[in-house]
Amino acid sequence: MKRFLILLILTFELHNAFALKKGLQNFCVAVVQLKSSEVGNFAIMDAYAKSAKMQGASLIIFPEESLFGWLNPIVFQKAKPIPGQYSDAFAMIAMRNNIWVATGIAEQGPQINPIYYQAYDSGILINPSGKIVLHHRKYNVLKNAFDQCPPPFGQNGCSYTPGPLSDIQVVNTPFGRTAILVCADAYTYDLTSLKILKTLNPQFVIINWGVTAAVIDSCGKASYNATSYAAAAAKFLGTAFVIGANATGNRPYGRFRPSCYCGTSGFATPNGLIGGIANITESMHLFYIPTPTKATKKRPMHAIASK
Repeated sequence: MKRFLILLILTFELHNAFALKKGLQNFCVAVVQLKSSEVGNFAIMDAYAKSAKMQGASLIIFPEESLFGWLNPIVFQKAKPIPGQYSDAFAMIAMRNNIWVATGIAEQGPQINPIYYQAYDSGILINPSGKIVLHHRKYNVLKNAFDQCPPPFGQNGCSYTPGPLSDIQVVNTPFGRTAILVCADAYTYDLTSLKILKTLNPQFVIINWGVTAAVIDSCGKASYNATSYAAAAAKFLGTAFVIGANATGNRPYGRFRPSCYCGTSGFATPNGLIGGIANITESMHLFYIPTPTKATKKRPMHAIASK
């Protein structure tokens, strides 16, 4: 595994040198492999953003559900609307550090009863001015994944509420025509979301990952590698760099445990090759990616949606 990661990192360095030789403008992206014990700690996430900006990053990406932790049943009571209290906290990180912020975040859904609400597993992209420019509610949610459910779900299992496919949009950013998806919406075993996104001709796709394995030794192998999933998505799309951040540490909530987050955050090129990958021990990794508007063939602009 270690030898494999070293080879991938060397491949990335050669890729970067080639881009510079060709005169392509690169930009720096920071992916944070947030520990499961750090979710919701805005001081720590702000410190990552500050460090990323100081090292030249234009964008910082956090994993799936970096607020409460994936499958934490507290979301049925504590999640807030977007925009709202918690998305505003991420917006402050973006403004304070003058950096783009992409994060996974639980979002309050329709009310179930006077105490509990449904919950979305969402992803947002915020510009340095603190404006949410993309807001995606995960469509392909894992069924009956929670192990603690509010009434009226009872003990038969419950899920995040699937978001509408209309959330799949593309906006113009300094990184090109940009989209954001949450974890399984980028898996190629179910192409529902990716087929819609493909029609929008994206150039840069951000993924908030939550890829896990039962044991740490499985991480990096087939089915337990976030960047391998990114490569498959990029190959299907054919037009976009696909980059994402995955968490690390033990997953303390939900069914199908024991479970640990696998890290392996990284990016893939539009031809479906892995361009760079982080070691599971790294808390944050910086990648230099050719600006999509110069590195890829331009497509018609009529498909661009905006908010």
